[in-house]
Amino acid sequence: MNIFELTADKKRYMDLLLLADEQECMIEKYLDRGTMFVLNDNGVKAVCVVTDENNGILEIKNIAVEPASQRKGYGKQLIQFLKDKYNGAFKILQVGTGDSPLTVPFYESCGFKKTHCIKNFFVDNYDHPIYECGKQLIDMVYLQMKI
Repeated sequence: MNIFELTADKKRYMDLLLLADEQECMIEKYLDRGTMFVLNDNGVKAVCVVTDENNGILEIKNIAVEPASQRKGYGKQLIQFLKDKYNGAFKILQVGTGDSPLTVPFYESCGFKKTHCIKNFFVDNYDHPIYECGKQLIDMVYLQMKI
């Protein structure tokens, strides 16, 4: 298994990125300014995009694992990679996600703690309702950890 930075042609992984963020125009808002990493383990298993949000905050904008490779630890390996790579360069690793019974517990199991939320984020910023585990996502929940 190896994780490498992708510096060109990031859109070739758009189908994978869309698993974690359903609207292409939203992905395009951070893709060019973000740093993208690809996890390869006998084929691409996962990708993530992080951005410098200033004040020592690194934000995970997108982390997506191929459906057949989910629940095998690839997402946690990417988060550990980010913690190791950016330790000392940033103070906080944060992520914003929908208030979902699937994603929030995943991030909490990685050591993130809820810090704040943005009301109506998904209603105000997406052109269609977003559902996860049968629940409509309304608010953006932010979680952070020290690195």
